[in-house]
Amino acid sequence: MDVDPHAATGGDGVDAILPPSKRPALPSLENPEKPAFGQPTYDGVIAGKVSGRKWKQARPRRASAIAASRRGASLELRTREKELKRAFRERKEELKEEIRRNKEEKRKRREEREKRKQENILRTGTKLQKITNPKTLKKIAKSKQRKLLKVVPDELLNKNNSNNMKN
Repeated sequence: MDVDPHAATGGDGVDAILPPSKRPALPSLENPEKPAFGQPTYDGVIAGKVSGRKWKQARPRRASAIAASRRGASLELRTREKELKRAFRERKEELKEEIRRNKEEKRKRREEREKRKQENILRTGTKLQKITNPKTLKKIAKSKQRKLLKVVPDELLNKNNSNNMKN
C-alpha cells in the first residue's frame, strides 16, 4: 500500500492528512539532500511504523469481527425478566415501609410508657415524700454529716498526737 505524498495532500505541500509514518523526512540544515532524522525509503518516506515496530503487520480486519456476537434474549423473555425485577423492587419497598412503620409505632409506645411512668411517679409522690419519722430523719442527718466530714491522713494525726505528748 504505497501512498504518494503529493497525491494525498493535493500537491500543496501540507502533510496534515498523511499519517506520521508516511510523512516525508525533514531535510537537514547542513545538507538539504540528507534527512534530519529517520532513514528515507525509496519514495522519501521514513521507514517503519510510528511505534517503531517495523516487523509488525497491519491487521486486515478488526479484532471485534473475529468473535461472533452473542444472540440477544427474545422480547418476551426480556419483558418477563423486567416484570420480575419490578415486582421484586415493589415487594422490597413494601417490606422497608413496614419495618419503618413498626419502628415508629414501637418508639411511640415507648414514649407513651415513659410519659405514663413519670405521671405515676408524680401522682403517687414517691419522689416528693414527706418524712415524719424522727428516726429516719436522724439517719438522713447523720449520713449527710458523714458526707461533709473530710478524711484526714494518718500522718497529720500522728504529728498532732506527737505534738500533744511533747507539750
